[in-house]
Amino acid sequence: MNKIRKIFSVIQRWLVKKLVYVDDGLYMKYYTNYLRKIGVVIHGTPKFISPDAYFDGTDYSKIVIGDNVTISREVMFLTHDYSITSALASIGEKIPRGGGEVFFLKDITIGENCFIGARVSILPGTSIGDNVIIGTCSVVKGKIPNNSIVVGNPYEIIGKTDAYAMLHKKKNDYLIEK
Repeated sequence: MNKIRKIFSVIQRWLVKKLVYVDDGLYMKYYTNYLRKIGVVIHGTPKFISPDAYFDGTDYSKIVIGDNVTISREVMFLTHDYSITSALASIGEKIPRGGGEVFFLKDITIGENCFIGARVSILPGTSIGDNVIIGTCSVVKGKIPNNSIVVGNPYEIIGKTDAYAMLHKKKNDYLIEK
């Protein structure tokens, strides 16, 4: 029964992701519902979640997404990490093959009004505050404070979102989508 349910889930995900090419609003409605159905905790309504964002299937309920969040293409949410297996082996611990592997499983929380740039990797145990901007290809882990602008690998806080907004409001160098 689980295999049949898994097959239907994969087909459903594939169909829902195709809606992005037809109607963004319809896509977001159905994709948000799909993510909730598989266990991702979503508060409010996301602004956009790219169809090629990767959500770690080890335990979807470990991923919490706040209201009005944008998740760009190829963002990776990793809630698990098996590196401890190799670390324990390095000190002589015997880890049996084919079962008994040890791993970390930690939450990922994204606050409200966040923008996650393309190809960002969000590692286990990460908590991103409200109003945070994370630049393309950044690797983030740990606690990121509210109103931060973060870039790099390892990530670095390079500014505050309110200062960024005021600068561009003064320059009036942005476009408004119609």
